[in-house]
This record gives sequence, C-alpha cells and structure tokens, in this order.
Amino acid sequence: EARDQGGLVIWCHNGRGMEAPIAAALGKLDAFNLFDPFWMDPEYDLWYKLLDCGLHLPASTGTDWFVCSNNRVYVQTEHDFSYASWIDGMKQGRTFITNGPAVDLKLNDQLMGDTVDFTSGAELEAAITFNSFYPIERAELVVDGQVIERWNWPEGRRDGAVRHGFKAECDGWVAARLWGDSRDSFDQAIYAHSSTIYFRSGTPAAQRETSARFFLDSIDESLKWIDSYGRYNNDQQREDVRELFRRGREAYVGLID
Repeated sequence: EARDQGGLVIWCHNGRGMEAPIAAALGKLDAFNLFDPFWMDPEYDLWYKLLDCGLHLPASTGTDWFVCSNNRVYVQTEHDFSYASWIDGMKQGRTFITNGPAVDLKLNDQLMGDTVDFTSGAELEAAITFNSFYPIERAELVVDGQVIERWNWPEGRRDGAVRHGFKAECDGWVAARLWGDSRDSFDQAIYAHSSTIYFRSGTPAAQRETSARFFLDSIDESLKWIDSYGRYNNDQQREDVRELFRRGREAYVGLID
C-alpha cells in the first residue's frame, strides 16, 4: 500500500512483495515505512537492499491501522515548524524512527539525507549523538548494510556522543541504530534508527549488482504469479499490472548495466 500523505508518498506495507521495490525504482516513493508495529528483520533487510541499489529512501514509521505500538518518525525542519516544512524535511531525509530514544547522525558534518562527495580511498567520519529516557546499551554504525562499529554500555547510557572514521572506495550509505534492553509500554525493546547519509565517489558499489539481481529474481517470480494465479477483473487489468512490473524490471536491469 502506497499512501499519499499530503504530498508524500510513503510505502506502508512491509512484506516481501515486489510492489514497493518497483514503486521505488520508478521514483514513485518519498519514504519507506518501517516497523509498524514491530521491529522485524525482513523489513529493514529489504530497505537496505533498496539503499544498496542507490535509491534514496528516508525512513518513516507509524502505528498503521491499529494502535499497537509507540513507533514514531521525527523530522528535522529547517526553519519554522509548519506542515509544509515538516513535509519538506521528510522528503529531504532529515528523519529518524524510534519508540523512545532520539538519535542524530552526521557524516563529515553533513546532515541525514545529504550526499557527501569524496575521493575514492578518502576517510569519512560519522558522528552519532543520542538522548533517551530509557537506558541505551548498544549503538551501531551501519555502512552499506553492515555494522562496521558497535559501542556497548552494559550499565546503559541515557545520552552520548560517539565518532568513527572509515575509508570508502565506492558509492554507499551510512546509518545509525540504537538498542536498549528495557521495554516500552507495548513490550517492545527500545530502539531507534536514523535515516541515511549517502556518500559518492562516482564508482558504483559492488553490492549494487547483487541487490539489483535480488529484485530482478523476485520480479520474475511475481510475473509468473501474475500470469498463473493472479485474479483480475479483465485481461486489460492483468496486462496493466504486468506492464508496471516490466517497467520496474527494466529499472533494475539498468542498475546492473
């Protein structure tokens, strides 16, 4: 389900269906809704693969159609706090999602949603800051889907600031995650996840082809399902759906080429 929320199109269904990757590849999404209502590995695994393909998709979340969690998205606005500035901040990727803690991320002093241009082999420095009512036991720096640095505080911390430098050769992305052992009122473990900052050298990342082929294989399976099991009102409706999936497939083939 892609929802148009006052000028934003946010993907809200988080299964393994190919509708979201196709919409993202065709430039139809402004953000990707995650973890409503629960934190599930398949959801951010799919999001990470989309990011690996070079797609820019800010993180969003919410309680969806039933109130069953405290998951919220927070947006940094540039000037006055207004509906328009909130929408603009979301589209720029100035967001983090959480069920409690606040987290911020910078890369070479650039903000979430920005793109840092760099020379291949240069060192980049990420800075994470956080505040939380509940103690935070772990913070993680994620680069291209892999945790490259982890900080552990067995006694827990309610605020902190950490930095980590890393070298990069290709285009990629970075994000921050927080974890706590405490539970919120819906019995979920405490967490927060930043939106991403992108970095660009002009050389596509090696994992782009792997992730694009994952979506290609999945789209091919979906096309088989459309032809064999999909139920439609008429043949034209089936063909319209098939054509949309074909266009999405072409977009991922283009990423490999």
